[in-house]
Amino acid sequence: MKLLVPMNEDEYNTYIKDKTQRYALTLEENTFEVINESAFLRAKKAISGYLSNGFNTKYHEFYNVIENRKVVGYVWLKVVEENKSAFLYEIYLKEDFRSKGIGKKVMKELESLLLNREIAFFKLHVFGSNEHAINLYNNLGFHVAGINMYKELVK
Repeated sequence: MKLLVPMNEDEYNTYIKDKTQRYALTLEENTFEVINESAFLRAKKAISGYLSNGFNTKYHEFYNVIENRKVVGYVWLKVVEENKSAFLYEIYLKEDFRSKGIGKKVMKELESLLLNREIAFFKLHVFGSNEHAINLYNNLGFHVAGINMYKELVK
């Protein structure tokens, strides 16, 4: 059964509002510098920067993750076919649907979709504190391409 269903523009608008809130929380937890701008404003600016034309931004694709006819998560993917490259901006599952194998099935479906389009490289970023996702990606055969590190000097 297919898990990924392309979003329409109304679904995208709802998704982006939710994504901005969640990304702001992630920035609060993972920004290791003093910034005078709120995490929400930084999240909104970052997302707007990636999606200059919103739903119609070239190369960007948005999917609902469907399980038992319910939207249980989202996928944001950038596919640049001429570079044979894809970047996973987000795979998000709602809390009640995590640790049930859905994420692995979604990633397998994404790989299949990308292989059918002759994409050679599937890339993503994961925060170092997200051990569950890191384990999933390792088990799926992803390799570390770089590591950001920090040290807190003053509290």
